Amino acid sequence: MKLRIDSLVKDFGSFDDPGGLFRAVDSVSLEVDDGELVTLLGPSGCGKTTLLRMIAGFEDPTSGDIFFGEQRMNDVPPNRRNAAMVFQSYAIFPHLNVRDNIAFGLRLRKLTDREIRERTENVVDLVGLGGMEARQPSQLSGGQQQRVALARAVVMEPSLLLFDEPLSNLDAKLREQMRIDIRKLQQRLGITSIYVTHDQIEAMSISDRVVVMNRGKIEQTGAPRELYSKPANRFVASFIGKAAFLPGEKAAAGWTLLGRPWNPEAGESLIPGKYDIMVRPEGVRLSPAGSGTGHLDGTVIRSTYLGSVMEYEVDLPGTEPVTVHIPNPFERNPLAPGAAAELTLIPEGLHFLPAEK
Repeated sequence: MKLRIDSLVKDFGSFDDPGGLFRAVDSVSLEVDDGELVTLLGPSGCGKTTLLRMIAGFEDPTSGDIFFGEQRMNDVPPNRRNAAMVFQSYAIFPHLNVRDNIAFGLRLRKLTDREIRERTENVVDLVGLGGMEARQPSQLSGGQQQRVALARAVVMEPSLLLFDEPLSNLDAKLREQMRIDIRKLQQRLGITSIYVTHDQIEAMSISDRVVVMNRGKIEQTGAPRELYSKPANRFVASFIGKAAFLPGEKAAAGWTLLGRPWNPEAGESLIPGKYDIMVRPEGVRLSPAGSGTGHLDGTVIRSTYLGSVMEYEVDLPGTEPVTVHIPNPFERNPLAPGAAAELTLIPEGLHFLPAEK
C-alpha cells in the first residue's frame, strides 16, 4: 500500500492565545511506496512521533491530508485504518501467555478458532518464538517481549506497519540483532512500514529511505548513503555521523582553505563563494608532523582506541577540531595527545555546503 502525506500540520495549544500555540509538525509532505520502509529520524521534539501518531489516527491533524492508497484517512478511526503499531513499551498483556497475546487482536475481529490458530502458529515461527507459546511475559527477556509485540502486529496482516522507537529499551547487542530481524521480516512480508527513532545507526541500517526531521519540518529525505555522503545542510551532516566543517573559499584564482592556497581536486563545478567543507572521520589521513604530505597542520588533543579503529581528535588553528578514524590500529604506532600532526583531506570524502552565516 502506498502512503501519501500532503502539507500536514499539527498545532498544540490554544487558538485563542496565539502565543500559546506550538507547531509540532509544520507542513510536512511525504510519499512512501508500497513495501518500502521509511524511517523518521531526528532529535527529541522534532515532530517524528507526532507525525507517526497522526498516521495511526491517534492524533488529528490541524490541517493537511493523509492518504492510504487513494483513500483519504483524516476522518477514519484508528481501528479502521488497517495499520498496526509496535510500541517502545511493548504493551503486551501480563496476564496472557505468548500465544494469547499474539491472538488477542484476531479474537476481537471474531475470526474462527481455526483461522486464529493457523495465523498465530505461522507468525510465531516468523518472529522466532517457536516453543515459547505457553510462556508468560514475566518469563521472557526484553527482546522476546518485543518479538511478541511484533508478532501481535504482523498477525493482523496490516497494510501499514508503524514502529514507535521499538528498540529503545533493549541493550546494544540485542538492539542490533532485533533491527536485523525486523528488516528481514519486513522485506519478507512486503508491508509498507514507517519507523521512528532518534538513533542514526538504527535508521541507516534498517531503512530504504530516511526522513531527517528538525523543529517539525523535513530537512532532507533520501537513501542512507545519500544522507551520509551528500547532506543538504550542516544539521543533517552533524546528526548523521560525525562531521567537521572547514571554512573554504573559491575565487577566480582558485581555492583557499583556512586562508591558505589549496587544490582540493574536487568542487570544480561550484560557483565562486564561501563554503563549509564537510570532512568525515574516514575522509582524512593522519601522519606525523614533517611528513610533507598534508594539507593542514594540527595537534592531536585526544586518541581513543575503539577496536576496529583508532579515533583521533586533532586541533586546527582557526577552526573546529577534526575527528579522524584510522583503521587497523594494531598495525600503527598511535600518536599521543600533544603530538604535532599533518592532515590530508581525501577528495572523494569532501562535501561542499554553502557557508552558513
